[in-house]
Amino acid sequence: MMPPYRQFEQARKVGAGLRTASPRWAMLLLFITLSIGCGSDEKHTTPSPLTPPQTRAETLTWGPINLDFTFTPATVTIDRDVLLDLKISAPEHVSVTIPPLDDRLTGLKASGQYEDEPTTRDGATTRVLHLRLTPQIADEYRLAPFPVTYTDARTAPPVSGWFPTRPIVLESRPPVEGDPGRTLASDPQPLHIRPPFRTVAGYIGLILLGIGILVALWKLTRRVREEVQLRRLSPKERALRELRNLLAKDLIARGQVKDFYLELTMIVRRYIERRHGIRAPEQTTEEFLEAVSRDGRFTADVLTRLRAFLQAADMVKFAAHQPSSDAIGHATSTAEAYIASESDPSDPAAKNGRQ
Repeated sequence: MMPPYRQFEQARKVGAGLRTASPRWAMLLLFITLSIGCGSDEKHTTPSPLTPPQTRAETLTWGPINLDFTFTPATVTIDRDVLLDLKISAPEHVSVTIPPLDDRLTGLKASGQYEDEPTTRDGATTRVLHLRLTPQIADEYRLAPFPVTYTDARTAPPVSGWFPTRPIVLESRPPVEGDPGRTLASDPQPLHIRPPFRTVAGYIGLILLGIGILVALWKLTRRVREEVQLRRLSPKERALRELRNLLAKDLIARGQVKDFYLELTMIVRRYIERRHGIRAPEQTTEEFLEAVSRDGRFTADVLTRLRAFLQAADMVKFAAHQPSSDAIGHATSTAEAYIASESDPSDPAAKNGRQ
């Protein structure tokens, strides 16, 4: 920065050197010189260096062995790691062993460490162990006492011993100055996070799938149980049960007359197949009547009633005949009377006709 009097002196010299020049050029050069001098008078502020963090130093001496603890920073805050430098000095004939410090820390967690190369000077060996300590949410931050073992190799055999360190409690500062608005808990509770929609939909799908499988198994078990119960019935009992189930459907009231006659004739045909061993369900009416006419177990009266019953049913099933209510009742009573009129089989040949 040029003082004002020097700026004026410089301007005077330049003006004197240009007396012979034109007044216009002299005034221009004088203006440029004064502008440069005034611009150099601006103040430049140099930023001050950052203030280094404060440290906490502790020293422990045990005979010729020195332990120097240095904590940086000296005050623990939850948002900043603490660096611990442990300097170990001992005679070169004495070896010192430091145990792991992980289980000696309270409120701090060792997140990394390394050790410098040992140096020897004036008969003393110095080692420096560096540890990075990460603060945890706790009520106290402390380095508990730990045993330090040493071995003196000057004698044979070497002499070994140990000594304890002192506890070191570090000061702490909350991350928020003043009243934070609520108490910081040292034992935080888990926070419930709602699962995404896709996960919920997947669980619901699995639940519905499980319910569907259970319902299917229940229906299958029920059907197998009913089938077992039906197979234990005699042909007459089974046919009468099927007839009651058909009447319970009330197909006539719903206008399904053709379906009613189809199921009614199949009940009679299945009964004859189970009772007499004639494959009536697979035969036409004419084939069935011809087969039973050659069977001596069917009387002429039974053949006459079966012929009238089956032919009337064929008229409804294949010729679109609309029977009256009396005709429907007569067909039903005929089928029931035929099934109920026969006694249950007791001979082995009749039993072989069951399914």
